[in-house]
Amino acid sequence: MKQLSKTIICEYKYDSEEERDQHVKDMELQGVECSGQVRRSDDSLMNKERDYYWYAKFYKQL
Repeated sequence: MKQLSKTIICEYKYDSEEERDQHVKDMELQGVECSGQVRRSDDSLMNKERDYYWYAKFYKQL
C-alpha cells in the first residue's frame, strides 16, 4: 500500500470580521489555503432565523 497524499483541514470560528481577515492573511503566508467561505451557521436549514458567525476553513496538502 502506498499513501498518495495527505490533507489537513482546520476550521475556525471568529468573534469579528477583522479577526477573521487577519487570521486568513497569517495562514496564507504560512502556505495554507483558505476555502473562501466567510460566514457559517450551525442552525438547521428548516430554521428561518439562522444565526451566522464569522468562519474560515483551511487546507494544507502534506
